[in-house]
Amino acid sequence: MKTNSKLRTSLIIYAMILYGLWSLLELYLKTQIGIDEFTKEVYIKLVFWLFPAIVIHFRFSDNMFVKKEEMYLLRKNCWIFIPIMLLFTIYIFISEYLTNSKITISESFGINTVVEVLSIAIGEEMVFRGLFLNAILNDKKKYLAVFINSLMFLIIHFPAWIQGDIFISVFTSGGFICFR
Repeated sequence: MKTNSKLRTSLIIYAMILYGLWSLLELYLKTQIGIDEFTKEVYIKLVFWLFPAIVIHFRFSDNMFVKKEEMYLLRKNCWIFIPIMLLFTIYIFISEYLTNSKITISESFGINTVVEVLSIAIGEEMVFRGLFLNAILNDKKKYLAVFINSLMFLIIHFPAWIQGDIFISVFTSGGFICFR
């Protein structure tokens, strides 16, 4: 039981540092220092989001809902997602062709875009589902854990919305429901 309190303390400290540094970065440092989106989304998220989350998960894996042995194992049934992703890609290409009578790819699209999108997805999933949700999830109150985790994920976006001057419009339009 003592380890559970250590896990809880570690999560609270990590969340406070994460939210504090991320808010400072989004609201002040990004514009003052001139940090570009790629650096923010790849390198800074790697250092302040992903590495600490993995360390905490490995350290306290025995007290989490999904243990590290299960979480970091790629199962055979995961490969079903490759054909699904290919079908989505084909759908996008067909839609693009039917809409514009041609298939175009933005000139700005490149390896940096792929790396940035993958790092955003992996980083956010590892922190919010791999660590926070995994740590607070239990057999009895799953809905409460998912609700709390959803709020935590929503709140991490507040500084970017405030900085981008879209905070009010995101909420009044309900855009936060599907906003990245």
